[in-house]
Amino acid sequence: MSMPIKQRVIEHIIPKKLALIDRVWTNADQSKTTQTYMARLWQPAVKRYSFVKLESTNIHNAKQECFEHWTKHAGDIKEGRDIGSHHRKLRTFIDEFVAFQNLRAQDNQITPKRAQVIGHHLVSLEKFWEEENKPSLDELSRLYEFKWQNYRSTQKAEKTGKILSARYRNNETNSHKQFFRWCEKMRYSSRIPEVETLKVYRTNAPFPAEYYPKLLSVTRESIKNGRSPRIRFEHMNYRYAILLMAGIGCRVLECKNLRWKDIDVRKNGVFLYLHGKGKERTIRIPDRVYGHLMDLRKYKEETHPNYNEEDYPHIFNTWLSPKATNHYAGEVRRRWMAATGMPNPDDYELVCFRHKFITDALNNGAHSLTIASYCGTSQKMIEDTYSGLVDTQVYDLVFKNTPDDALSRNETPKWLNLSSNG
Repeated sequence: MSMPIKQRVIEHIIPKKLALIDRVWTNADQSKTTQTYMARLWQPAVKRYSFVKLESTNIHNAKQECFEHWTKHAGDIKEGRDIGSHHRKLRTFIDEFVAFQNLRAQDNQITPKRAQVIGHHLVSLEKFWEEENKPSLDELSRLYEFKWQNYRSTQKAEKTGKILSARYRNNETNSHKQFFRWCEKMRYSSRIPEVETLKVYRTNAPFPAEYYPKLLSVTRESIKNGRSPRIRFEHMNYRYAILLMAGIGCRVLECKNLRWKDIDVRKNGVFLYLHGKGKERTIRIPDRVYGHLMDLRKYKEETHPNYNEEDYPHIFNTWLSPKATNHYAGEVRRRWMAATGMPNPDDYELVCFRHKFITDALNNGAHSLTIASYCGTSQKMIEDTYSGLVDTQVYDLVFKNTPDDALSRNETPKWLNLSSNG
């Protein structure tokens, strides 16, 4: 156990900015006394001192070394950056940053899940920092620019053992850049790394038509054999999202946003209001698709406690929650697709059912611009040009070569075990 440290100012080298400090302490049995020189730098922006241990063993050299440290850090001090952060571990900054994100989640600026994901993404950055011998934040930013992509390209996901996808790595890099921007804003660092986004190859291949009946059979068995009411409920959501996307070519986000009030039954057909990020449209839908939505509602009314459209306005709400589902489990989808025996099931995202609808409509003879209008993919010029094409005409063109029995509503499937009322 050592005795209390004695500290004194030897000289104010630059008044109110830089001082040379002498520190002396003795161990408990008075057998050894240790002396060291420190440079004390005042940081007006953060209103605290920063102390730097000097290597010099005499006052003359210590003064010179002290001034060298001032020259090195004067720019950072002038810009208001905390030079004391140079000696802090990366985990300290990460914990502070994650705490800030959690506060944002509490204020509903981001979702709690997003805050959790950001924290998860920063684990890899900390490992990279350790492998690079724990550099300062600015040096870490520089190393990140030149080494990160190669460092991460050979690593694999812990759960699956597969090489990390470009999409995941881009999301991870975005979280890292968000962290570096925050560090600069807090004046802990002075630079943000510039890293190119990896190109994500997304297939527009439609779900293979020959495997579609088998997929629906697989989803039925999965729902019937679900381990709990919640799992069966969520799988029903997933199955009917697939049926909806394959039936009218809507987007995943448009499914998530759907509310029961968006269904409008008119004399000339059933219409559906679809809305996503900055896009909205109302289209007529086949009776068969309308029947799917009614079957889903009846299922929820009979299996979900006190289910009603007022308390649970979203069509694809989560179990016991009025909120719309925020995520369709890719693991479930891949398992269902693999069970069909189709090749390369991992290559197909949920959007492949939208592509299936568009491909089928093209094969049925519908004009590409007509399909673009129906599916909400047209550019503004196309929308303006074809603004006189009303909903019923679009419907007739898209489904003009589809047999009537393929559009008519079927009876509620017996496997759902729903009541015959309603």
